[in-house]
Amino acid sequence: MYGYDAARASHVASRDLPSADAEVGRFSQTGAQTGGGGSVEAPPVVNDGIAYVAGDTRIEARDIKTGTRLWETDPGDGVNTSPVLACGTVYVSTLNETLALDSENGDVLWRMDGGAHSGVSTSPVVVDDTIYVAVGGIAALDAETGDERWHAQTDHSAQGVAVADRVYVGAGSNGSGEVAAFTRNGDDWWRTTEPGEVYTAPAVANETVFAVSKTGTLTALAAADGSVEWQANVEPGIYVPPAVDDERIVVAAGNARTMAFNATTGDRLWTFETGVSKGAPVIVGDHVLATGANTGVHMLDAATGDRVRHWSAENVGSQPVIAADRLFYLGWNVSDVFVVE
Repeated sequence: MYGYDAARASHVASRDLPSADAEVGRFSQTGAQTGGGGSVEAPPVVNDGIAYVAGDTRIEARDIKTGTRLWETDPGDGVNTSPVLACGTVYVSTLNETLALDSENGDVLWRMDGGAHSGVSTSPVVVDDTIYVAVGGIAALDAETGDERWHAQTDHSAQGVAVADRVYVGAGSNGSGEVAAFTRNGDDWWRTTEPGEVYTAPAVANETVFAVSKTGTLTALAAADGSVEWQANVEPGIYVPPAVDDERIVVAAGNARTMAFNATTGDRLWTFETGVSKGAPVIVGDHVLATGANTGVHMLDAATGDRVRHWSAENVGSQPVIAADRLFYLGWNVSDVFVVE
């Protein structure tokens, strides 16, 4: 799922990555003339050799080695979130609905009113037999049937959800915002306006909730009660979640750089100049993948921020998706999915 896990930590163990001389190519094209998936606004999810791409005119499954389309389904509405794959089912939030599709053939298993309007980090989260959707607050649906189990309101527009021991929602609208925590049964746990106007999902690790405001404040909140552990200044214009591991939290600042902070103290560890970034970072073992919209994907030493590998590419518009020695990402202003291999 988007962010690699339900907690949106964007942290994975060491994985094989493309060689430095790997080439960039289009994987899934858009528009009727190219037989693509319409306008695609979010990166795919990839599992077991298949990439699932959600676009405005079709949701599709493609073989990652050949690019062959295995099936396609018309979502019936706009899509601006990544799909989620769980238990043989592909879940997608459109602008007005949440759909469940059979991963083998794309057949629609159920539709539920209520979709995601806020962008990539409002992609649904699936944990066990429950799917959590950021829509008019946060809704918990039965993953098998789509029946609503509970619906909790936030005081501002829900912009993203992360699930760990509890359900955490980042929200923001009209110059203010909040982070709200709910139990897995939908009961209020705590709410705080301290992070400010949050326009992306929080990330959760080590009993701490990390939220970044649009105005550039990174806040570490105690997962137990929402109290502030520390705050740090980043940069304004942040709309993608951070990445976090046991030692550090990495943020793609909107104005040309990626920054790492000590996850315990909030002290800044390093800064790397990427150029304008449209994609969330990923911590991969001892490295960080950071993106620049027109400079490509940068592989950095997680401890120092030094660049150790670089894939030159234009129009990098999303968090990289790592699968089978490849990197997949959404194009920024062309709405295609690209692959580095």
